[in-house]
Amino acid sequence: MKLSIIIPLYNKEKYIERCLQSLLNQGLASNDYEIIIVDDGSKDSSVDAVNTYAKKNGIVNIKLIQQINQGPSAARNNGLLEAKGDYIYFLDADDLLSKHALSYLITLSKENDLDILEFDTKEIEEGKLSGLPDSSLFDTKEIKVSVMEGKSFIAEYDLRNQAWRYLIKRKFLLDTDILFLVDMRAYEDLIFTASVFLLAKRISKVSVDAHRYIKVAGSIVTSKNPEKNLEFILGMVKAVEELDKLIKKYDESKENNALVINKLKAKQQAVVYALLIRAFKYKLNPKDLSTILDKMNTLEAYPIDYNKGGIGKLSLIQKIIFFPLVNNRTSLLLGLKIIRKLKFL
Repeated sequence: MKLSIIIPLYNKEKYIERCLQSLLNQGLASNDYEIIIVDDGSKDSSVDAVNTYAKKNGIVNIKLIQQINQGPSAARNNGLLEAKGDYIYFLDADDLLSKHALSYLITLSKENDLDILEFDTKEIEEGKLSGLPDSSLFDTKEIKVSVMEGKSFIAEYDLRNQAWRYLIKRKFLLDTDILFLVDMRAYEDLIFTASVFLLAKRISKVSVDAHRYIKVAGSIVTSKNPEKNLEFILGMVKAVEELDKLIKKYDESKENNALVINKLKAKQQAVVYALLIRAFKYKLNPKDLSTILDKMNTLEAYPIDYNKGGIGKLSLIQKIIFFPLVNNRTSLLLGLKIIRKLKFL
């Protein structure tokens, strides 16, 4: 079997049929791939939607696994345990793929014996999705595939967080024993991706428009629920801690390692900066933020060093006002207390 597609499913009855429909348009024979859907204790009709759609369209290569709610990491890990394909692809239930994309990407991966293949994605607002490109129009022989080992790839190109950006050889995952961390409900992709990149021997990136990330309201990323917001932020804290562990595994005196460490530190800074912005946006309890800042300081991840990179180009207002504010513990906590009292903000 060429491919196992693993989909964690939680309360996505509105989107799962669209996702499955995109998988039927991949130019793969049913015995060449399997769709492993791991329902993470959905409270809506997601499971019924999967069963109904599979029966209606005669889809025989779907395996549905149901578990009590444990989060997407546990769902993906459980799906991986069941997988039989040469390659693994982790897809979110509310996203979809371009036509024939996986057929094209598998061919490239096999021809070049890749551990990991990265491809392009586009972020789309829900309700603004238009027609998808067709990868069957491309010839695999016309595309240049430059193969690098993982650390060299990070040093030159950096790495992107999301697991759905990559096709990954299953044997490589089994040999390295890399799984998603089950105690993370946010940024779990980042640690998984960094871990596999650091150990991979053959990676490539191709400019193939293969994936659509659909911004869906009400996800943990966009939720305004205080409990979910804190859960997300604690996931960010965990990501900073895990990046610190990865950084400390490598000897910074070696040139290539130094470049990789700099990239990981920049990624760490990006997470901390996003954490602070989220704390303000959703008015985190100042006591919770104070505890988090203590931990970030211990990890030497706060205050943020702009010269390390990772947070992108700041506007003049951000440089003059916002960045100095968030980089000063006293003013940061005071500012947060003030906006929590101003109900209209």
